[in-house]
Amino acid sequence: MLVKIEHAKTPNESKASYRAGCKKVMSNISEKRICQNCRGEFIIEPDDFGFYEKIGVPPPTFCPECRFQRRLMWRNERTFYKRTCDLCKKNIISTYDKNQSFPVYCQKCWWSDKWNPYEYGIDFDFSRPFFEQFKELLSKVPMLNMQNDDGVGSVNSEYAQDFAFSKNCYLTSVGWYCDNVMYSYYTCYDRDVVDSFFINNSEKCYECFESDRLFDSKYSHLCFDSVNLNFCYDMRNCQNCFMCTNLRGQNYYIRNEPYTREAYFEELKKENLDKKDKIDKHRIELKEMMLKCPNRFVHIIKSLNCTGDMLINSKMSLDSFWVSNLENCRYLMLMDGAKNSYDCNNSGNPELCYESVTPDNSFNNLFTIFCWKCSYVFYSNNCHSSNNLFGCIGLKHGEYSIFNKRYTKEEYTELRKKIIEHMKKTGEWGEFFPSIISPYSYNESFNLDFFFLNRNEAIDKGFSWKEDKERNYIITLHKEEIPNSIDNVDENILNEVIECQHSGNCEHKCSKAFKIIERELKFYKKMNIPIPTLCPNCRYYERLKQTNPLKLWHRKCMKPGCNNEFETSYAPDRPEIVYCEKCYQQEVY
Repeated sequence: MLVKIEHAKTPNESKASYRAGCKKVMSNISEKRICQNCRGEFIIEPDDFGFYEKIGVPPPTFCPECRFQRRLMWRNERTFYKRTCDLCKKNIISTYDKNQSFPVYCQKCWWSDKWNPYEYGIDFDFSRPFFEQFKELLSKVPMLNMQNDDGVGSVNSEYAQDFAFSKNCYLTSVGWYCDNVMYSYYTCYDRDVVDSFFINNSEKCYECFESDRLFDSKYSHLCFDSVNLNFCYDMRNCQNCFMCTNLRGQNYYIRNEPYTREAYFEELKKENLDKKDKIDKHRIELKEMMLKCPNRFVHIIKSLNCTGDMLINSKMSLDSFWVSNLENCRYLMLMDGAKNSYDCNNSGNPELCYESVTPDNSFNNLFTIFCWKCSYVFYSNNCHSSNNLFGCIGLKHGEYSIFNKRYTKEEYTELRKKIIEHMKKTGEWGEFFPSIISPYSYNESFNLDFFFLNRNEAIDKGFSWKEDKERNYIITLHKEEIPNSIDNVDENILNEVIECQHSGNCEHKCSKAFKIIERELKFYKKMNIPIPTLCPNCRYYERLKQTNPLKLWHRKCMKPGCNNEFETSYAPDRPEIVYCEKCYQQEVY
């Protein structure tokens, strides 16, 4: 495995000064490397080498983006299957279809003492590669049907993936400490939130995303510490605003103009926020307003010396996106709390972790998948409350184990050293699990959200593809028959099979039809919202299209006369107006 190494030239002055404020520079030498996957260049900086040395791994051979792609192959966020538990035989919902080689257990069976993961233990074979042997173990050990704690720490949330400590959550993924959250993604500490994305500490919100501390708000983006917003963008500490952008500390505003309290509510009635056709027009109007207002080059809130986008309450963390409460981290995505960690995603409170998928509340997890409350766990999958594991699957409260086989502390330490030396010779040590051994096909995996490939493209790149199966349903409410207002909807809607407006003519994993559940209808009635016209998948991908990519470009401020430079998630060909911090503050605050 050859990697081209070059010493990088000293960066230009503006970029050097920008990064100097974002990290403590240990040396003025960086290294360029060539990604062994995409063949593109990437830079490893001095602090990065210090981190890799601290945790005892070699520097990466994949670029940050390819490392992220490789990890995403091990998450299935939105493709669920009906099947039976292979232990108790009850009907369950699972991220694994019935054709997987390994058994799949329901929550109660998997967490119970009815089976013993050590019965699947095997000896390590030094004549074979590590990943080849791990794949064989993966094909045998029972897996948890969904990564959640329904029936253990959560209540009535069996349809929530990667969810914990919550209740009454349905068809939602990634979050914890939530109540009555539906059709959303990455929600923490929320209550009564529907069709939203990366929204925390909020209540009574619909179609809100990349926001924090909202109450009673709808159709709003990048809004913080606010109440009763409708169709708003980039708002702080505001109340009772409609179709507004870039406001701070304002109350009773419509289209950025002030109103008296009485006039505000009178005008709001005329906007017909309960009518589907009017809502579609309001969406278009808000997009047009957003193209005319200045955008801050990054959305970093209450944070110090950070780069990336959508960072909240963080410090000394770089190249991270959709995160909060980070300290001394890099290349983290979709995180709530982390310290001294690199290359992790979809997690909360890891420390000194690297190249791991969802290492919740763990310390020194390296190359792990869904290993929660663990310490010193390496190359393992779905292990919990364990320490000192290597190459294990499905262990609970385990320790000093390799390939699901127990050892004494001394035996474990010695064998682990030998396996690492073996992996160095095979080129496996320091690399995350290969995509090819993931149990998910490309179009089942989280990759589809950020690195979209169609069927032919995925197969050409060596990924597997899951063909859609015919679903047995009859549409009873066609898209043109969907009521324009919730006032025209009664309990009979719960019996309807509703046609999705896209009818499968999109690239959103469209389910073509969907149903309304009882507590969902109650929410729409309470919030005076018309029932949706798109299936949950299409609604999710339509929201995702409105977010910036998890990538930074070097650009200049667009304010005439300003020459400041910065790194931003707004690509150079985007139509938005993008300002540096100084110009944005002068214009907005």
